[in-house]
Amino acid sequence: TDDMLNHAKIDDFDTVWNTFKKNKKYFPHIRTDYLKRMIARGQVVLDKGVIITYNVYKRKTRIGDVLCQPNDVILHQIVADKRDGSASVVLNDFFKFLNKRVFLSVRSENEIAKRFYEKNGMLKIGSISWARGTIPGDIYCYDSN
Repeated sequence: TDDMLNHAKIDDFDTVWNTFKKNKKYFPHIRTDYLKRMIARGQVVLDKGVIITYNVYKRKTRIGDVLCQPNDVILHQIVADKRDGSASVVLNDFFKFLNKRVFLSVRSENEIAKRFYEKNGMLKIGSISWARGTIPGDIYCYDSN
């Protein structure tokens, strides 16, 4: 595998947007302006049909009951065009590429996603909730050390 990870360019916007649109039931909140901003900032991986949006924290940031440090990464979304194992390959390439702690939050009921994260070396380390506490979530972390 190469050491670089392909990031989306603004010319890739339609590909990125259409992949999210195909998976709208999981990502109803994703908007075009958000994706364009993330692409412009270089925070959208587009590799092997897999899209990862992420951010590197500049300061200490709390996710639920977990405190993240500067330089930790928050993975916002991961979505794959096909269910062929490419998401695992790209996620692991993403971990190697960043070589940082990577955090994410997921709805507690999303068993498929949670199994995927655990299978790829992430550990459940905390909890969070949304919508004034009515939607429980779990926080996962991948630590390259």
